[in-house]
Amino acid sequence: MPPAVQDKEIDCFLKRGQYAERKIRYVIVMRENNTESLRKKARQEANPGACESRAARGGSPRAHQRHLRFVTDSLAALIAYVDAEQRFRLVNLAYETWFGRSRTDIIGKSVSELMGAAYADMAPFIASVLRGERVSHEHIIPTASGERHAVLAYTPDAAADGSVCGFSLTIDIVIAERRKLERDHDALLARERTARIQAETAARARDEFLAIVSHELRAPLNGIQSWAHILENHVRDSASGQLAQRALNGIRIGVAQQVRLIEDLLDVTRMMSGRLRLVRQPIALLPVIQAAVESVRDMAAARHIGIDCTYQITTEKIDGDSDRVQQVVWNLLSNAIKFTPEDGNIWLSAVCANGQIVTTIRDNGVGISAEFLPHLFDRFSQEDTSSTRRHSGLGLGLFLVRYLIELHGGSVRVDSAGEGKGAAFSVSLPLRSSRDRYLPVVQCEPDDITGRLPSLNALRILLIDDQEEARESLSAVLAGAGASVFSAASVKQVLAWLATVAKNEMPDILVCDIAMPVEDGYAVLRKLRAWDCGGVQPLHRLPALALTAFAQREDRIRALTAGFQMHLTKPVAPEELIVVIAMMATRV
Repeated sequence: MPPAVQDKEIDCFLKRGQYAERKIRYVIVMRENNTESLRKKARQEANPGACESRAARGGSPRAHQRHLRFVTDSLAALIAYVDAEQRFRLVNLAYETWFGRSRTDIIGKSVSELMGAAYADMAPFIASVLRGERVSHEHIIPTASGERHAVLAYTPDAAADGSVCGFSLTIDIVIAERRKLERDHDALLARERTARIQAETAARARDEFLAIVSHELRAPLNGIQSWAHILENHVRDSASGQLAQRALNGIRIGVAQQVRLIEDLLDVTRMMSGRLRLVRQPIALLPVIQAAVESVRDMAAARHIGIDCTYQITTEKIDGDSDRVQQVVWNLLSNAIKFTPEDGNIWLSAVCANGQIVTTIRDNGVGISAEFLPHLFDRFSQEDTSSTRRHSGLGLGLFLVRYLIELHGGSVRVDSAGEGKGAAFSVSLPLRSSRDRYLPVVQCEPDDITGRLPSLNALRILLIDDQEEARESLSAVLAGAGASVFSAASVKQVLAWLATVAKNEMPDILVCDIAMPVEDGYAVLRKLRAWDCGGVQPLHRLPALALTAFAQREDRIRALTAGFQMHLTKPVAPEELIVVIAMMATRV
């Protein structure tokens, strides 16, 4: 075979070999691919979740977009993407609900078109976010159902070169309304705090005003009562004594009624402010009732009204405030006297029943109508409020009765068959069951003290009061009892007088008013006890009596704390004043 032919055949063989090799390789690769496909299918059938998870991780852009849409539409906040030209490019479902417009209608619109008048307030913040700043603010923006309070947050979308392509605009309603609620709550608390302070200030002003009114009303009564006492002693043996005694008795009754009205007003004020307190202790009720009866006998006698008492108690006790219980009985008796015609009768009884002491006061007076009976114990309640009414009063007595009895854990009820058929009031107070070492209070009979007042002979009394009428009347009362009295209107006058007094003629007792101009009674007492005379303080242990129209319990405590040994309230009964001074003199 020639060499040229041989070379050609070899070349064809090689080519056929190369083709065969490529074919073999193709078959091998196909088989390997088929085998891997079979293996992959087997793995999918054995663990389909793994395949789905991988598909989720390597999902298509369309799937990513669907997932993002699902997440943003699930949020309550409004989420949008706004481009650099301030046009909406993406909004979530909340935008549709908020503005009442479809998503396609919102996308492409400018912020100013969608927000309307609110855009003017948003514009500065949009300018800031387009400069690359993150900003937020609270604002009221329009909605399909009206305006709503919202928090608007702007976050810039910055490119690699630092330019801002757009920004996200998030509108949060829930946070904004929660903040608004918190602010409203804080404002409400502030208003409530302010209102409470104003109410407390008004209550203090009212209490101070009533205290001043009480002082101004009591002070003149003290002079009336003192002069009445002097006149009573002066005309006792004169020919016209009977008429004079009747007039003086009327003055005394009028003063007592006026004092009681003032006390009732102050008590109501204390009740309204929650400052009325009881001084509880074991007390025998019988002497308390008897003292109340004796205090109204003159009032009843003036109208020829008889008071018949039936006591089926002796030493039985209650836990209570004796002054307040006596006030209750006094109010009920005074009420019965007021509404009982002349020559009428009042019956009082006190019995023990079912662990209680029941005190009943019955009269044959005007009675109570069935319509008014449920309102009888209301504050300021009066059946007849016309200008032609027959009976005076403030309508506080029975209101105080119920309040005080309930403070003692008791009860009060009233029965009346109707107008013109009288009324019966029954007060029930819990009986003190335990026996103790306390003895019942012994009530002195009025005859035991009448006409036998102690003598103030040889006593030197220093009287200080800024009211001339009070000084004159009290000086006359004390001088009538045998005392030597020096009266002054101020501590300046007293100090000038003391400079002229011999050491053995210094005053024995100080009787001093509290409310006075320039220096009050507390300052006067301090100055007198600190007064220096030749290196000594002769008055540093001077007994002092506060005689004042400030009658509240706090006033009495303050006076005793300030150094006064006793505290008496104007108008004071002259007999009481004399007895108290005599008692203080025995302790010097």
